[in-house]
Order: sequence, then structure tokens, then C-alpha cells
Amino acid sequence: MGGISSSIPTQSEFFPLEILITEHAYRISISDFSRTATDTVLLNFTQNVLQTFKEIERTINKNKQLQLTREERNYYLIKLAKWGRRAYQEFFNEDAQKATYQYSQLMPFAPIFVSNLVPFPWEVLYEGEYQKGDPEMFWGFRYPIARNLAPGKLSPQEQVLPLDMLFCLHHRLQQAHRQERPEIEKVVRKLGKFYLLQLTKELQKLEDGEALVTHLYQTQHNILHFACHCRPCMQYEDEVDPLLISLIEDENKAQEIELETYNFSDVSGSFQCQPLIFLNACQSAGGVDELRKTFNLPEKFIQHGAAAVIATACPVPDLFAAAFAKVFYNFFISEKMMIGKALYQTRRYFLEEYNNPLGLAYGLYSSPYYRIAQAPAGMGVSR
Repeated sequence: MGGISSSIPTQSEFFPLEILITEHAYRISISDFSRTATDTVLLNFTQNVLQTFKEIERTINKNKQLQLTREERNYYLIKLAKWGRRAYQEFFNEDAQKATYQYSQLMPFAPIFVSNLVPFPWEVLYEGEYQKGDPEMFWGFRYPIARNLAPGKLSPQEQVLPLDMLFCLHHRLQQAHRQERPEIEKVVRKLGKFYLLQLTKELQKLEDGEALVTHLYQTQHNILHFACHCRPCMQYEDEVDPLLISLIEDENKAQEIELETYNFSDVSGSFQCQPLIFLNACQSAGGVDELRKTFNLPEKFIQHGAAAVIATACPVPDLFAAAFAKVFYNFFISEKMMIGKALYQTRRYFLEEYNNPLGLAYGLYSSPYYRIAQAPAGMGVSR
């Protein structure tokens, strides 16, 4: 992984810079500023960012490879920079821009957006002249950006060992089968156990999302990875898109389950082990309409005990999603990076190695300092 640091960071490497957003104002650290950008404006910017991500998705699917040309990279970076620059100027007034600049000169900071009001994908925020499309000017390529959807709630800073991952996938995702699952399993088994969600005598009654949530609440899994489809809901405008998950019977047969936000309201309880959730799926962070700004899967997982959630803001090609997750877990588990740094280093890896900026579509919902605990002395590989 050329060009990417593999050092183990300490918490002091990044200074936590909280940006608390309310309806009419926001606070950066201890300084208050008035909001000039309305939700309507930011929603428009978000829609244009997602449209650019969709163009990248089409290019990857058309070429059937992760690699983009230098020209394609520059084209997409300029388009993203245009909307990221507009959002930066609209959201941060002149005094706020000066404040964040001063913080960045003092030390590298970790922006933590404390709000569930504003839908903009903060990783695309851009400083400087957008016509240059300079990767270093995107916040997502410079900082370990995080979101706090539960202010005041204490969350664990470490993922305890041994690891215990449940891998949930959709059986039609070829790369999830061929690349994502086996490569991630290798990494996880060095520090714990790995399970595939598949049909067993105990799981025969998992017929829907409600049953799946009930099952997850009763297990000891501390990492839940979802490599799934997201089915657009066309029947009613007020419904949200469910995740499509497969209960694997064999290589050619599977039972499909739909997991949606309503299932969390139907079941009493919460996760026992405060797991890390990786939603490697289509629009798993919610869309840009009014409903999905607050009523989405990351928020539901956090409300019911998840320690951290990683989610995509848009449809991500199977090929890219599988490769991205594999690299992330290598940084987070094998190299012991804190989750914020592991995620932004993964974005940088795909930009540098493949000219591909689609990693900006991945967002973090947790403390950026969340990390894997140190392995106990003598701990071996779990079989």
C-alpha cells in the first residue's frame, strides 16, 4: 500500500474539533457562529454530489475495473470540488473559515459534526479554488471526519477482543463472495472468529427483518458487516429503502430478508456487545429527502447500542465496495489504526493507487478515536 502511513496513531495525533449544528447556528469548539446555509441549499448541494458519485459508479461498472484514468480522476475531482467549495463557503462564514484555518495551522484536527439535522456529505467539503480539484483541499482526504448522532451519550473507545464478526451479504453480489468475504475473513480470524449469516437449524425462523434484529440483539457479535443491496421503495413516498440480505443455504440458494429502519421500532432491546457496524451497501446512510435526514439506518443502529457505524451515502459498485472494505479492515484491524484515520487513509489509498475518489462516499458515525484493543499476551489465531 504505497504512499500510506502504517504507523499506530495516538489520540493526541488529532485534536477533536467539535462542530455542533443547530437549526439557526453552530459552534466550532467554544466559538458560536450563525448559520447562513439553509437545509434546502445544502440538500441541493448534496443532490449534485450524489449525482457525481453516480457518474463514477457508472464508469466503474462500464469499465469493470477500479482504475480510472488521470483525466477521469481530475474531471470528477473538479465536479466534486465545485459543490464542496460552495457548501464550504455557504456553511462556514468568513469568521468560521478563519477559525478552522487557525486550528489547522496549530495541529491536525478531527472534525466531529454533532447533529442529525444537516444531510451534506462533509467529506466533500473543499477549501481553495475548485477549478484545480486538488485532493489535499477535500476534508475527507485530509481529516478523520466523524459524525456524532447522540450527543451526550458515552460510547466505548475500544473494540474489545477477541473479535467476533457476523458477515451478512446478498447472494447476487459476486465480488462480495469472491473477494470481500474471504479477504476480510483472513484479517478477522487473526484476532477472533468469523461467521457467515447462513441457514442453520437455529436460524430457520429468520424470515424477515424483525426476526433478524431480534437475533442480532441476542448474539455476542462485536462486528456486523453488511455487503448488501438496497432496494428502492417505490410503493409509498414516506417509506425508506430496505437493505436486502441473504440467509445463505448453499452457493446457489438463499433466502432473502429485508432489513429496514421500522424493524428496530418493532423489537424491544439493544445490542449486547456494542458492535461496529459496516453498511457496505447502496444509500445506507439515507437519501437527501426530508425523511431520510434523520430516519435512517446509521441512526437506528446507534440508538440501539452500536459503538460505531460506517455507511455509504450513495450506490457503490460491488467491485469497489469489496476492495474498499478489505483495505479498511487491514488498516483498522491489522495495523491498529483508529477508525477515523483508517477510513480516511483508505480513501487516500484508492485515490493514489487507482485514481478513484469514490471513497469520499463513505462516512463515519462514531468517535474518530475508536480502535481495536491491544491483544492479550499469547493470544493466538482463532479457528
